[in-house]
Amino acid sequence: MPAMLSLLNEMRGRLGMFLGSTSLTKFASFLRGYEHALRSRGLDTSDHFLAEFRDWIQQRFGDRSRSWEDVILSQSKDEQAAVQTFWELLDEYVQRQNV
Repeated sequence: MPAMLSLLNEMRGRLGMFLGSTSLTKFASFLRGYEHALRSRGLDTSDHFLAEFRDWIQQRFGDRSRSWEDVILSQSKDEQAAVQTFWELLDEYVQRQNV
């Protein structure tokens, strides 16, 4: 299992514990920081999960001009709803990609 997906499974339902609030914008920043930390330390450099998920989100919604979180936010009423949408989309992505 990719390191990023393992982290996401650990964080599911507990974003407040990790981020202090339920916000897709904060969540996306946290994930990018985690990914950067892995790569800068030479750990799990083969994990392209976040980039592949981004590409899938952009393709699914036909919007390649914005980040994955901005695409999801544009489909949601607020940050908390966007987080719920993220988990639903993640489940769909994992199922379709057999990750």
